[in-house]
Amino acid sequence: MGFALMAERDDAAGQSPGVMSARLVVGLAQGIALYLLYAASDDKTWPATDGYVFAPLVFVSLYVPLIVLVGLGNLRAVTLAVWTLLAAAIVAGLGWYGIWRWPLELSGEPHIAPEFDLFLFTTVGLFIAHSLIAGGDQDRRFIARYTTHFDVAWKFGLQAALSVVFVAIFWAVLELGAALFNLISIDVFSKLIEHRWFAIPATTLALAAAIHLTDVRAGLVRGTRTLVLVLLSWLLPLMTIIAAGFLASLPFTGLAPLWKTGFAAGYLLTAAGVLVFLINAARQDGESEHVPQAILRVAGSVAAFLLVPLVAISAYAIYLRVAQYGWTASRVTSAACLAVAACYAGGYAVAALAFGPWLARISRWNFFSALLVLAVLVAIFSPLSDPMRIAVDSQVARLYAGKIDPMKFDFDYLRWRGGRFGREALEKLATFSTGPLAKYVRSKATAALAGGVAHEPTIVAEDLAANFSVYPKGRSLPAGFLHQKWKNSFEASSLPACVTTADVHCDAYLVDLAGDGREEILIVGVDRAGVITSSNGVFEEAPNGEWHLVAIPDSQWACASVVKSLRLGGWNMQPPPAPHWRDVLVGGQTLTVRPWDPSGETCPK
Repeated sequence: MGFALMAERDDAAGQSPGVMSARLVVGLAQGIALYLLYAASDDKTWPATDGYVFAPLVFVSLYVPLIVLVGLGNLRAVTLAVWTLLAAAIVAGLGWYGIWRWPLELSGEPHIAPEFDLFLFTTVGLFIAHSLIAGGDQDRRFIARYTTHFDVAWKFGLQAALSVVFVAIFWAVLELGAALFNLISIDVFSKLIEHRWFAIPATTLALAAAIHLTDVRAGLVRGTRTLVLVLLSWLLPLMTIIAAGFLASLPFTGLAPLWKTGFAAGYLLTAAGVLVFLINAARQDGESEHVPQAILRVAGSVAAFLLVPLVAISAYAIYLRVAQYGWTASRVTSAACLAVAACYAGGYAVAALAFGPWLARISRWNFFSALLVLAVLVAIFSPLSDPMRIAVDSQVARLYAGKIDPMKFDFDYLRWRGGRFGREALEKLATFSTGPLAKYVRSKATAALAGGVAHEPTIVAEDLAANFSVYPKGRSLPAGFLHQKWKNSFEASSLPACVTTADVHCDAYLVDLAGDGREEILIVGVDRAGVITSSNGVFEEAPNGEWHLVAIPDSQWACASVVKSLRLGGWNMQPPPAPHWRDVLVGGQTLTVRPWDPSGETCPK
């Protein structure tokens, strides 16, 4: 009876005069706003030239109309107006902060839109907030009846899913129409739907129509919801068996296999989230007429208890990684998810132990858990607990405390994944003056700040020197060779990896191959395990002090017996053949080098 009354009330609200027209106007306005922003981005004109303006406009144009579309006919005018203004301020602030934490000068190109994660979690947060507000407005109180919250949340969720399906079919029909006209050589229709000035407003109009249609027939949406919940509820026993079997296996396998994966916490928290979702699908709104069958109640109670060990193991996994390697942005996010999961696990376990109706206490607990989710989302996407800032502070603190070798510290992480906070940290490290490797830290920080290609590791003279075992023993590579900016040279694509990348080992021989009294540097790729690689080259110093790749050693230089003799100094120089390079005699074997040709040609001309 209660559901029938709510269905009638919702249908009446949706059919009230002017609601459909208002929704279509809002949908069209949203489409026009999004098209104008797209055009500005495509043409690189204002406001797309200023991320601090463009990102808030995108967020407001994307989310605020959706709130109005869903709220019309369902929220009181005052509630809708206040919530719309508040949501606009929140999403605009999130968009602005998304650019501030990662400004233009760090991205190498105009940075006008925040990361995808912000869009995703803003959508999630607004869905939760709107459901809570709509439920409270409907019952005229801060904490609405759980039946109301459940009904509103599932209605909005199914509306969103059905609307997306409707828009997809809408575009499939348009594409089919274009194809039919193309069959008779009329391409006007296909060209029309390709234009963004048509496609974007048409999509938002279709979305507005879909939201209205699903709102008008709310009773049908509830019927669909009931069917979906029944289907999902029968996955609960299966997931419970899987989780129980997994936990029962751990005493025999130990936790070591989990740690080897590197992402155990993510899977465990996902499993906990699926269990929470399926428990609620089985329980529905908690009303007596929707009490599930005994097998589902047993599976749900067991699943409520299984949440505790799953979350506990996740916490231990995150703790071990943080203790060993410090915080990263992904670990901060995992910890935030862990806080939410722990809230659900504790509340559900207590509910499973309580007497009375099955899992009755999770009704109120779900409300407070939803508030916690909103608080966590606001915290991690604002200055309060920005994962990027926490990660940078953690990694730099480990460096200052000596918990990590400066030679192994990832300076490029600060440059390319630390945003504004990473750049500020590098500027401080550029004046680092503590410890024997202070000069190295300053060099790496300075090089990272000057880095011009994302995700391309910077390398300084100390890194390059550490890459080489120099022969004859006791010698060292020339300072000019170590300090040269190899990645800016014209032969960069042909250089051995040990010349351009840190922690790649090679042997370097100082030898006068030209017979002119000046030593060249002959590099043979041999890693620290003694495995021969293909990173070989001969470098000659030019009159201006720069070094250049001038020749390539033949394949015999990489023979294990030859490398052994070379390291022992067992070589003799042969008279130079025309035109330039002398051969090297090693253990009765003659080794040669061929001139390096930038064109890649190996055959004689």
